[in-house]
Amino acid sequence: MNSDKVTIVILLVVGIVALSNLMMFAMVRGMRGMDFKWLSRSRDTLNQPFQKEDDSLDELHRVVGGLSDPEQGEEEK
Repeated sequence: MNSDKVTIVILLVVGIVALSNLMMFAMVRGMRGMDFKWLSRSRDTLNQPFQKEDDSLDELHRVVGGLSDPEQGEEEK
C-alpha cells in the first residue's frame, strides 16, 4: 500500500473529527458571533423535505377553491 495515501486519509479523518468537535463545543457553549442557522435549516429540510412544495400546493388549493365555476355563474343568472 502507498504510504502517502494512508497519511492523507489519516489526516482527513483527524481533521473531520477535530472540526466536528469544535462545532459541537461552539453549539453547546453558545459562542456569540457564530451563526448556526444553516444547521437548523438543514434539520428542518431533512425532517420535512417537501414543506415548500406542500405550502405552495395548499396555497393553490385555497385560491382555486375560492374561484367560482363559470358554468355555475351562468345558471344562477
